[in-house]
Amino acid sequence: MNEKDFIGKRGETIFAFLIGKKCNGRFWFHCDFLGDKAETKDFVVYLIKPACTEATFFVQVKATSKGYTGKGKSRKLKANVSKKDVKKLQGVTGPAYIVGIDVETEEGYLVAVTKKSRSHYSGIPCKHKIDCALIEKLWKEIEAYWVNRNMTATKSLFS
Repeated sequence: MNEKDFIGKRGETIFAFLIGKKCNGRFWFHCDFLGDKAETKDFVVYLIKPACTEATFFVQVKATSKGYTGKGKSRKLKANVSKKDVKKLQGVTGPAYIVGIDVETEEGYLVAVTKKSRSHYSGIPCKHKIDCALIEKLWKEIEAYWVNRNMTATKSLFS
């Protein structure tokens, strides 16, 4: 393995630690590393105790030790996400996010991937730092997404 591989592995470990933190007296998420099994999707993350039966989202982790550009609201982590990866994340079956990890400070920043997302990222915006406030808001967003979807089949040839 080269240094880039070690940075990537470290970033994945930091993400799993950050998203699995106990906040406000409880755990909110647990995750499974998908690795090479699922191209572009590094993790599937599960909500703990959602109102619906199952609620998940996907994450691609981009780790770096290169620091930041900009200041204030325009601050970005020096990590890129290709057009190909954004397009793939837009096509997953459920919510998807990109997480930039600074392996030096062990901090992470989350960006939602939606139909209106940029086509690529030449830096991960630092607007949404993964902390307890974000974790609780993210849990509520994902639960609302799954609760509001009617996933039960209404008819079948085999009914």
